[in-house]
Amino acid sequence: MKGFPMTFTRRSMLKATLAAWPAHCVARDPGDRDRRPLPVPVDAARAFLANQVRLLPGSPFHARQELHRKGVLASYDPDKLLYPYRALARLPQKEGIERGYDGWDSEFLRGHMTGHYLSAASRMAAATGSILFRDRVNYLVGELATCQRALDLDGYLSAFSTAAFDQLEGKPGADAGSIGVPYYTIQKIMSGLLDAHAHVGNRQALDVATRMADYFGKRLATLDAAQIDRMFRTDGSRNPQNEFGAMSDVLTELYKIDKNPRHLETARIFDRAWFVGPLAEGEDRLGGLHANTHIAQAVGLANGANVNGNPVALKASENFWRLVVHRHSFANGGTAFNEWFDKPGVEAGPSIDNQKVLPPTTAETCNTHNMLKLTGRLFERNPRAALADYYERALYNHVLASVAPDSGAMTYFTPFHGDFRTYLNGSFCCTGSGIENTARYNEGIYFHKDDALWVNLYIPSELSWRETGMVLRQQGDIMRGDPVRFTVVKPGTGAVTLNLRIPAWVAKPAAVRINGKPRRVDAKPSTYIALRRPWKAGDVIDLALPAGLRLEQAGDDASMVSLFHGPVLLAGELGRDNMPASDVGHKDAYLKVAAAPVPDIVGTSGNPADWLATIPGDPSAFKFKDAGPATGIVLRPLFDLHHQRYSVYWHLRKSAI
Repeated sequence: MKGFPMTFTRRSMLKATLAAWPAHCVARDPGDRDRRPLPVPVDAARAFLANQVRLLPGSPFHARQELHRKGVLASYDPDKLLYPYRALARLPQKEGIERGYDGWDSEFLRGHMTGHYLSAASRMAAATGSILFRDRVNYLVGELATCQRALDLDGYLSAFSTAAFDQLEGKPGADAGSIGVPYYTIQKIMSGLLDAHAHVGNRQALDVATRMADYFGKRLATLDAAQIDRMFRTDGSRNPQNEFGAMSDVLTELYKIDKNPRHLETARIFDRAWFVGPLAEGEDRLGGLHANTHIAQAVGLANGANVNGNPVALKASENFWRLVVHRHSFANGGTAFNEWFDKPGVEAGPSIDNQKVLPPTTAETCNTHNMLKLTGRLFERNPRAALADYYERALYNHVLASVAPDSGAMTYFTPFHGDFRTYLNGSFCCTGSGIENTARYNEGIYFHKDDALWVNLYIPSELSWRETGMVLRQQGDIMRGDPVRFTVVKPGTGAVTLNLRIPAWVAKPAAVRINGKPRRVDAKPSTYIALRRPWKAGDVIDLALPAGLRLEQAGDDASMVSLFHGPVLLAGELGRDNMPASDVGHKDAYLKVAAAPVPDIVGTSGNPADWLATIPGDPSAFKFKDAGPATGIVLRPLFDLHHQRYSVYWHLRKSAI
């Protein structure tokens, strides 16, 4: 897609063969582990834990995080989340609890919301200092440990029986019931437990997760290569029979804590040669694949590569990101039609979803949730502004836009052309990632290594950099046109390098002042400026990032454009005609409701500044003027526009003078 600077040069791709990936293809003999080379970690930068970054008032990120802290996330009942676990373990339910949560959490993803909730509540406790969520996390972990002990199955813990795995492995007579993708849910539980350990300090959570990992490691070690390949082959249908989430990622995270090579060995089983090999060669075979299944696999692949330095995995995970961002993404950074990757370059033309053009099934939220994880892994490996440019685009214009600012309700798809959002009323996958997203807003703003700090996102926040003793406050909402100001609250010890990102979207040269004095810098778009000195308490750095209007053409139709103001994707208000009384429902509830017509932009200029006028009193809103049929339509940031029809893609037609 146009608008992202290409930072990757063509190089000869590394050859990936089965011989190069033995641990990725079969469950190896445990005796082989002692003969494997020691991991060589990649250590370029690290993200800060959530308890070191606080969002400050003055941005929609803080407002929506607070909306979830006080409302959506707080509304979950831990005992309802525990219901299916206690039922399987034959433990008594709490008084008044007669069922768990309806929808997917009681069906083929039974119990997945408990894992998501652990991740969300752990991060929210750390990000906001909430005692409520700390206590809920500790309660959930203790009760899950009780269920694990009651099951007495060598560490097995889930909301469904081991029959789901028996059936997956092809054991005769096994009946999984309604469980469809068992490893997907196991990953969510394990990730939630590791988040409880990392963000709340709950050591029991690490013990429960370790016992789960050991159970599945032993189980997988009994299978031969053919069984493993049949179970974890996910390119045979658009909706694979076994979506296994980011199992390699969570097992790698466990290895990073306990350094047990068995866990890293088990993680690598989930990195499949059929997927990794072509990616390492730079081949784009993504068309027709289920997007979130394979983005999650890439997250684990990248994490593992950062740990062991495997050159094939390093190249494959880089190439996956590059292919998705530049050949399979929409203007907002989201991806996929009806959950599937289309052919490379398809954006605004006939799609894999029954040849529909920009149908309402675009941009599943879970996809971008995982793309942000992948981008963070790659930045830890090799800090560069192009990664942060994408992160900003996807976070501001998809993840933030997926949350209703009035209720905190979340969306599954993000339509782009005359449709409206549906806000979820069940326990869908995007409900689970959605409650995590608001608690993750603190992540991705700052990265660090030694005495260097990277500022990737301009979101009002305060960083407590414990390793150096520095406390840095950031203010100013660039999405509303504010300049950015950094104040050194505590200087720490020694000199520190502040690497401030100059976004790709700056319309004029950026300007820097330190304590009111201009500082000459080489501030090229999509780079960093490095400011190094021994900072003092009270030092102030002012950064002006001039925003301008611009259009971006769709990759497959140059006449179809999207409009931006700085980092913000603009959406045109199209009213509520033919909308239901409520826009809350099942993810597919309103997909058959016809889209509203989207007027063309007609003008003599290709410069949006010639046919967009500012609206007094609202620096983030515009109105079409002298633009033919589109004249008079108001445009606002996509994250601000809810509960009505809208469009972010427009046909632009040149008129004669």
